[in-house]
Amino acid sequence: MAATVRGAIRELIEQTMLTMGALLEAPDRELSVPSSHGCAQGKDVWTLITNDIDHEKIHTGQVLEGRYESRITASPMERLVAEWLVERARFIGSLIGLTDEQFNTETAPGQWTYRAIAKHVLTVEQDSLKTMAADQAARGVVLRDNPGSRASPTSP
Repeated sequence: MAATVRGAIRELIEQTMLTMGALLEAPDRELSVPSSHGCAQGKDVWTLITNDIDHEKIHTGQVLEGRYESRITASPMERLVAEWLVERARFIGSLIGLTDEQFNTETAPGQWTYRAIAKHVLTVEQDSLKTMAADQAARGVVLRDNPGSRASPTSP
């Protein structure tokens, strides 16, 4: 595991992509196949994977409790990023299970396609970031990112 928070987050996101790929490639019938992994509790792949999900929930609670007890509060921007990440995961989750053909069809007659919605979400986000950067540049704000710390605004 990386020694920095950003490095660890990057590793977790990369592993998420690998895990999603592996799970989405496996047929549904794989879930009922017995698993030899100890966390499957002598049961099947379904039990193994749901145990992994529950395991992560437990450790999420552990991290949140540790932060609460230590009074490690996220800044407003950090809280915003964390909440955005949750919503991005929910949006991606809403697309999982659509075929490519379905992805390119309308959500309802006369409505946007799923693909158009996904593109719209990306376009709005990218436009917001460009505007934010342009506004910062107009104010003379330079963001400097030091390893191990959050970006901090400085004047040139």
